[in-house]
Amino acid sequence: MRWVLVCMSLMACGESPVPITDAGSDNIVILNPDGNVPPKDAGPPRLEKHDGIILDKLQLGIVYVGDVDAGSAPNADVILKWLVGSPYWLNLSEYGVANGAFAGSMHIPTSALVQPSDLDSMGLVDVLVLQTRILNALHGDPDGGTPAVSLAGAEAYVFFLPDGLNVAVGHRGTYTYQTCVDTYGYHGFDGVEPYAVLPPCDDGRSLYTASHELTEMATDPQPYSGWASDLDIGINGGEVADLCANVPGTLGPGKVMQEGVIVTRLWSNIQNGCVP
Repeated sequence: MRWVLVCMSLMACGESPVPITDAGSDNIVILNPDGNVPPKDAGPPRLEKHDGIILDKLQLGIVYVGDVDAGSAPNADVILKWLVGSPYWLNLSEYGVANGAFAGSMHIPTSALVQPSDLDSMGLVDVLVLQTRILNALHGDPDGGTPAVSLAGAEAYVFFLPDGLNVAVGHRGTYTYQTCVDTYGYHGFDGVEPYAVLPPCDDGRSLYTASHELTEMATDPQPYSGWASDLDIGINGGEVADLCANVPGTLGPGKVMQEGVIVTRLWSNIQNGCVP
């Protein structure tokens, strides 16, 4: 989704933006609450192509952090393989994104990603510290003697965090915005490849959140350089799933059932509203 959108947009909070990470802000009111008729003085939220890349055929790798059956997330290989290859994913075709593929998955111990010294007094890892740790994990850390754990063929990753490990995604005054409290996931760019982070709560590990972050990672892998709505960045995040996150629906805001599972709705420039 965008920059560290934790004080409901750092730009709106008078703090310096972090132009690498987008935290999911599914509880921010969007400009067009019915998904179709925006305020007369605002115009429709509309995604525009900036000069950055998109992932037209996402090759997804999954990293489960933590010991198997002892704190790591339940295996999501099958459902995420379905997601990137599904008819639902083809709602992104108007943005140049076709079906992707599953490049594989791995488990790594928590110590391969973060160390106790990385945690603050609240037990949280800072979003920028975690980004550096993700880069080191995927490509190795020559100074620290850490081998790379990347998957052959993967061009983007989703990290499922283990039980008890949450991320400080921003601050406003004395308040710290964190995953599983203020946001259920985010995606960013580590300088080499895009990644998404899904935290250890039911909503964070849900397909709804995964579909939200992965569709945005495909259309806007380096946040705000791909498909994004400049009009909406400071309001709701301005990416393909953000624009529909608070649109009312029978399953809840921004949600739709596809082939028996709940996924996020997506903004369509062609339909000037949310699909499917």
